[in-house]
Amino acid sequence: MFGKLSKAISLLMTAAMIFSTAACSSATNVPDDPFSSVTLTGTEKTWTNSEDKYSELISTYGTDRFNGVTAVATDDDILYLYCEDDAEKDGTTPVSQNTVFDIASVSKTFTAVSVLQLAEKGKLSLDDTLDKYFPEYETGKSITLYDLLHMRSGIPDYCNDPDPFWNISGAEAADKKLSDIYLDKITDEEFLQALYQAPLNSEPGSENEYSNSNYHILAFIIEKVSGMKYCDYVKKNIFDKCGMKNTTSMAKDDMTYVPVGFDELVEYGFTDENGYPACPNNNRGDGGIHSCVSDMILFDRALFGGRLLNEKSMEIMLEDEDGYCCGLRKQQNGYSHDGSSFTCMANNMMIESEEFGHVYVIRMERTGSVKQAEGDLPDPVIGTSFTKGVYENGFYTNEYAGLKVKIAEEYEQIEEALLSDISGVLEDCTEEKDILRESATKWDCSFFSIDSVIHDNIHFKYVNTKLASADGKDYTEDDYIDDFITWMELTKAKGYTDEGRETVQLCGKEYVRQVVSGTDSFTSLPEKHLIYARNIDDDLMSVIWIITFYDGASPEDYEKLFE
Repeated sequence: MFGKLSKAISLLMTAAMIFSTAACSSATNVPDDPFSSVTLTGTEKTWTNSEDKYSELISTYGTDRFNGVTAVATDDDILYLYCEDDAEKDGTTPVSQNTVFDIASVSKTFTAVSVLQLAEKGKLSLDDTLDKYFPEYETGKSITLYDLLHMRSGIPDYCNDPDPFWNISGAEAADKKLSDIYLDKITDEEFLQALYQAPLNSEPGSENEYSNSNYHILAFIIEKVSGMKYCDYVKKNIFDKCGMKNTTSMAKDDMTYVPVGFDELVEYGFTDENGYPACPNNNRGDGGIHSCVSDMILFDRALFGGRLLNEKSMEIMLEDEDGYCCGLRKQQNGYSHDGSSFTCMANNMMIESEEFGHVYVIRMERTGSVKQAEGDLPDPVIGTSFTKGVYENGFYTNEYAGLKVKIAEEYEQIEEALLSDISGVLEDCTEEKDILRESATKWDCSFFSIDSVIHDNIHFKYVNTKLASADGKDYTEDDYIDDFITWMELTKAKGYTDEGRETVQLCGKEYVRQVVSGTDSFTSLPEKHLIYARNIDDDLMSVIWIITFYDGASPEDYEKLFE
């Protein structure tokens, strides 16, 4: 779900994607270790395949350095491995490809495979409606298993949209309910009773809306038709078949990464006292699998190698309905799924390659690794010629920057308090230059619109270029855009396409414009990022960041807003 706080501002009206849980043992009868030929030496925790044929893939996908583990592999070879230079929770074992993380929503891929396996055996049909399995669920007569798999049921998200699902109101009630979920105080019967009463957000089958409820319900159905607990089913039919010896479902106390910065999460009752997920029963199906990079490579190879599903089932697995398949999101060059827990996140990406068949990029990262700044940070533009912009009569105006921009009526202004929370933005920075850039940035004015058919967000920022420069050299527009794209992970390695950089006119001023397009991991909608930068003077840069979740308009359509 989800990564950078500054990007999350664009999703302020929805809760952060937080999935984690996990009660059963790991696999046995393991096939060959995919990393048997890989050796990390000393404090250098990086290994790169030296074969020339992989050089382009490695330069594209094998450069990540962060607080966690990442690997790039094909069906036959390991191309790249990076492990942070730190220890696991025992304090002595080095972090490695076998370090166990909560993969959170990446678990949905396993649930989808399980459902399709059961369909192959004739134990269920994707055309089955939910009332077949839950006779009390009257609304379920119009919702199929296919709808659940493709996030098209209309059922509210029980943890990201708790108010309608649980029939509660207000932040305090939502926090209490979420704490009960994350500490495993909600029974299956309580969940089902809430489901039976919850209103639908949309007509079943009519539109894509990401909801954890869909895959939680699928876990119940897997248990009903297989006669096994969900964790026992995935162990026998997936983990063991793939040789995933470090992977569990519905388990506690088996993760070996080290959470950081979790005091407030403990206070709210969202994690246990050590920062780990504490709900082995709740979230199963939609989350709850704990795994490692080496095991995920085994899983990906087995899935796309035809060892888990037959050819027809794989075709169904990859059917794209508005960007969401079965437990996978469609990307421009393959498939992927993100997962975000409270103190870690995961990404599993499968890239289709004519030369190599499939390329797998797996990333597991512990979050909150940069200490949050204490107290109030000094205003980053003190000493510059910055003047605050004004929003009135439907226009954002900043006289010093020479900007006057029409803001559509359906847009709402983001609260000033949220824009000033630079310390929270810094939590997402893992590189010194990211910290420099963000601490040198003034978020002046931002707007969002959930229902817009033009674009969803527009942000106006100003950067003190003297503070943002990591080496004391001039900090150019290209420097800012390059740094921002890397930090926000709007890269080819993350499934984004660079649509080009050029100089354009906004309000009669020359701006450098970068356009990047891809698929939003939260909504599964096509998204486009328009990043504009202009050095106003020797100290100050004007930055405009527009995010659109619709693909029908060109950058020029947005630029008409500028007078």
